Amino acid sequence: MIAAATSRYRELLRTRGVRTLIMAALTGKLQPGMYNLSLLLLLSSHLDYGRATLVASGSAWGAMTTPLRGRLLDRYPYPRVLWPLLAAHLGFLGLLVAGVDRGVPLPALFALALLAATTVPPIGIITRVTLRARTSGDVRITALTSDTVLTDVGFMVGPVLAIGIGHATAPVAGLAICALLMMIAVPLMLRGARGGSAPRPPAARHWAGPLRQATSRWVFLVAACFFFGVHAMETALASYGSGDEVTLAGGAALSIIAAGSVLGGIVVGGLPPTRSRRLMRPTVVLSTMAGAMFLLAMLLAVDPLLGYLACVPVGLCLGPSLAAIFNATGDAAAPGEEAESQSWAASALMAGAALGVAAG
Repeated sequence: MIAAATSRYRELLRTRGVRTLIMAALTGKLQPGMYNLSLLLLLSSHLDYGRATLVASGSAWGAMTTPLRGRLLDRYPYPRVLWPLLAAHLGFLGLLVAGVDRGVPLPALFALALLAATTVPPIGIITRVTLRARTSGDVRITALTSDTVLTDVGFMVGPVLAIGIGHATAPVAGLAICALLMMIAVPLMLRGARGGSAPRPPAARHWAGPLRQATSRWVFLVAACFFFGVHAMETALASYGSGDEVTLAGGAALSIIAAGSVLGGIVVGGLPPTRSRRLMRPTVVLSTMAGAMFLLAMLLAVDPLLGYLACVPVGLCLGPSLAAIFNATGDAAAPGEEAESQSWAASALMAGAALGVAAG
């Protein structure tokens, strides 16, 4: 059984350019996990925490512009988009660091944080688009679940690296590492995606892009609702055992879910194609995820200690659920709109996450 599971990953790694793509994805996916905390660490070393978080929020607003960058990726060859974005991102990031050091006014810092986030090269979007283009139906699910596993690893390791490096050396060190990661990820991604840049779509393109299609709109709505529920649950679990402050028990529960998400993605990606396709249907995996979250709520009401056990199935369903959403996004995308569609799905997830944190 283990040999059969590993055969799916061996087949994926034999696909042209996938090894380089995975290296670029791993490098690029560490950056999102590190960036916000590194930025906050730098800002809070020069400003009071309230003003620092206000400036750092510009980064979150900038991230919502991902669909615009996705549209550029669909219209132009990847090098013509990624190199200018990288140059602009590094420039704005350098100005932001210099502005913090020189004590420039708060609105200027907010604008620089916004612009730095707006110009981040969308490595994750290109990864998913290229993996879907390079793989057939048999290996595609393995490719997409591998992408979600790398994302989970980035968000598990990134915050630890950001805080550890920032405290061990200097507050600016985390942002310097983020810039270096982007400088490595972009050429690796261009090398891995060589020949896979989407053709330029016809001039008579609808201004709404993927939003004009009912199927895509439903997928984006499902993505937002899904992450709303996940982040509301995680925010509530963070105060596990207390109710009014973040606790060690809450951190342990969230760690179990994160580890389960990685394991779930690896397991589903290694299943035979017929079983993985059946499990990866959005109705199946999202219904299973909803059932796991309901079980978690029930067990927490019975005995708080049982909540740890219920975190395992929640985590196992999380990674495959994300992969199913991105796969459905790609299936619904019209030709020439693959990158923008994946960008809208990512933005819908971020919007749902923000609302879920507020509700939780």
